[in-house]
Amino acid sequence: MGVPQAIVVRKGAQHFAPPPRDHDATPIAQHLRDVLAVAIGMWPLTGVVLLALGLLWAAGMNGAP
Repeated sequence: MGVPQAIVVRKGAQHFAPPPRDHDATPIAQHLRDVLAVAIGMWPLTGVVLLALGLLWAAGMNGAP
């Protein structure tokens, strides 16, 4: 089974796809959406980097008086 490529709307006896929606009117909103998508998509990498930094800090504090 595949994912349908477009939503088909039935009106009367004819089938047609709805017009595409304009998601954002401003380029700033589109850029913010892209930044949020990258941040959400890369959360595992961010978590690993933060864990590594935390372990390095803990190892450095292990010998401190």
